[in-house]
Amino acid sequence: MIVEINNLSKSFGLRKAVDGLNLDIPDGSVYGFLGPNGSGKSTTIRMMTALITPDEGEVYIQENSVLKMRNKALASVGALIERADFHKHLSGETNLKMLARMDGTDISRVQTVLDRTGLGSRGKDKVKTYSQGMKQRLGIAQALLSHPKLLILDEPTNGLDPQGMKEVRDLVRELSYEGITIFISSHLLDEVQKICSHVAMISFGKLITSGKMEDLLKESDLLMTEVQVDLLENAAELLSAQNWVHRCDAVDGVLRVGVDKDKTAEMVQLLVQNGVQVSAVIPRTSLEDLYLSKFGSESKI
Repeated sequence: MIVEINNLSKSFGLRKAVDGLNLDIPDGSVYGFLGPNGSGKSTTIRMMTALITPDEGEVYIQENSVLKMRNKALASVGALIERADFHKHLSGETNLKMLARMDGTDISRVQTVLDRTGLGSRGKDKVKTYSQGMKQRLGIAQALLSHPKLLILDEPTNGLDPQGMKEVRDLVRELSYEGITIFISSHLLDEVQKICSHVAMISFGKLITSGKMEDLLKESDLLMTEVQVDLLENAAELLSAQNWVHRCDAVDGVLRVGVDKDKTAEMVQLLVQNGVQVSAVIPRTSLEDLYLSKFGSESKI
């Protein structure tokens, strides 16, 4: 494990933001960190990066305590927390050189990280000319200056258009292939499912579930299936009336049905007995389905 979070707690007045949190983050993983607004995600990240001090518990990075051995623990960590912020009237290259000098990083590293994030040809342009996606990639370039083994990204695709989201997503994938462990907090469930190998969900500062993405989706109590039928409206009305059907939506000419795992055969039998022809039943459980099963449809991530 590159990161071990043990019994981490933090309160602000009477409100407990993080409550006895335990997480193990495997080396080389892309680890998604999810939870509703106010669940303690940002507070956890701030304790991981020593921006605030926990009331109880420890964060270990490569077996070094962040609390007791801050500089050594964080030496191999790069972080982009919230929105990247730079001097807009200066070039991306100049911004990074200023930061490199402050941290004692070799200036030659600046061009390397600009190239690595796809900004090599725009490094001399002023930041005010950058798109939001480019600014986020510049923020990741800043986080890469120190040759990190662990990259912590807080909402890296927040506010980006689809192209910007794809650029950041592709970059995260590439950095992972190079062996960098990436811990990523995001409210975009589809994005997390596309890039993360592991995921943890928290609520009110407590861990709800964690593990490998594929294992959690398989173990979900709610099975979402795509059902292809000839009589769409009839099938939807019939299934919606069953108390073991938790969700039934007609999307793009097919039914998206959420049922208990042991009810799939009964669902097909019910449709056929009522004159509905079923041509396909395809499992489609997503991270969104898992999230809603844990937090409910009214939760806002």
